[in-house]
Amino acid sequence: MSDFSAWAGSLGRRVALLARSAGVGAVATAADLGTLALLVHGLHWDARQASAPALALGVLVQFVGNKLFAFRDRDPRWARQALRFLAVEALGFVANLVLFDLAVRAVPTAPVALRLVTTNLVYFCVCLPLWTRIFRSPAEGGEAAAAPQEA
Repeated sequence: MSDFSAWAGSLGRRVALLARSAGVGAVATAADLGTLALLVHGLHWDARQASAPALALGVLVQFVGNKLFAFRDRDPRWARQALRFLAVEALGFVANLVLFDLAVRAVPTAPVALRLVTTNLVYFCVCLPLWTRIFRSPAEGGEAAAAPQEA
């Protein structure tokens, strides 16, 4: 295989991974925004108080969706990956809380729109790059490909 063919194949896999992960991110964002909207508009919580439970649901959706769908990772060591994922998400969670708090203080009238901006910044700049160190698709020959198969 030529260097170009290898590069093109790798690029294609990365674009596909990005598309699948973005899809998972869209579902997780919908869970986050739906929860945020319900708590703020339906139950009349303060937007900053509603932020944490809404994000927590989004984190759960992100882990399961990225492991199984985006990365197609079938490594049976869920606990190990979950701990690593939670470390990345703890960083992302704090970044989301801080950015959202700053944004709400600056523009207090649009919490849902602000959440879209802040979560996307954290997703593309922090979380996705670090998740590639946790999950590996079998095509990448990473941890999941080398993992022992349980019967």
